[in-house]
Amino acid sequence: MADSQGVTPFQTNVTRTIHRAVYPSIDASRPELSHAGKAILITGGTAGIGFDIAKRFITASASTVIITGRRKEVLQKAVASLEEFAASGKKDTKIIGESSDVADPAAVNTLWAGLAERGIIVDVLVLNAARFGVQKPLFTLGIDHVWESFEVNVRGPMIFAEKFYKQAGAEDRPKSLINISTQSIHESKKEYIPMAAELPEYGLTKGAGTLAMQYIAQEVDPAKFQVVSFHPGLVYTEPWEVLGAPRDLFNFDDVELSGNYAVWAASEEARFLHGRFTWASWDVDELKDGFGKRMETDPDFLRVGVWGLKGGDLA
Repeated sequence: MADSQGVTPFQTNVTRTIHRAVYPSIDASRPELSHAGKAILITGGTAGIGFDIAKRFITASASTVIITGRRKEVLQKAVASLEEFAASGKKDTKIIGESSDVADPAAVNTLWAGLAERGIIVDVLVLNAARFGVQKPLFTLGIDHVWESFEVNVRGPMIFAEKFYKQAGAEDRPKSLINISTQSIHESKKEYIPMAAELPEYGLTKGAGTLAMQYIAQEVDPAKFQVVSFHPGLVYTEPWEVLGAPRDLFNFDDVELSGNYAVWAASEEARFLHGRFTWASWDVDELKDGFGKRMETDPDFLRVGVWGLKGGDLA
């Protein structure tokens, strides 16, 4: 049962209820999801999904929301808009815009050094910035082009994650890392989604980035450093515009679904998903009730790996 009408080729049946818009359990205004007193850093937060995630953390009463972007004029406009949003909701959240390129290690180091100098400790890191790619085969693109996507979708997030984890003075402070992934990491075959198959560099590099976060999750205590990756949904954002897709091509999901889901995923309620990959459209209550025990006993469930194998044996 879905909570909105319309047809999309991007179907899923993991939970009985599939959401296309925000619903009560993940509503960022819930007191249980409050992020009061916390600082949130969102890469690529000037537009689309990242921008809405910033808005929902404001709704959740975060003390500080930091967004990054490459274009200063766009960044300034986004900050002003978020300040207006905070004021309209009577929130005193401080909005900070940082001009930074996730693919530039020096720029990332400068960003984190600047935050430390101002005494800002980040409690939640949302890895949203990404390179979408070009609709061409890998060999046509060439390794140099594809490697640029690795720098944005793998190296960049890993640098941010390491800086986040190693913040001075925050060793015992609980942190949450949210990795905005994509269904393309597991539906890249043309039999599933032809469009995803035509964007191989995106699925390849986002898959590698998600696997990196999965490895990080294995090495940390979820009570101290929670890691959750999720597919944000079928949201009409800039990459769709670049591809020339009209807004009515599909029944796109409400961007607020992914924004609110990110707030929920950063909370203790999502701890059972530590180190795993989900879809924002899956009902979180059904997911926990229906698969909670399986997650406790199946180390491969909802994780990146090789289909058909469990360890070295047939699954």
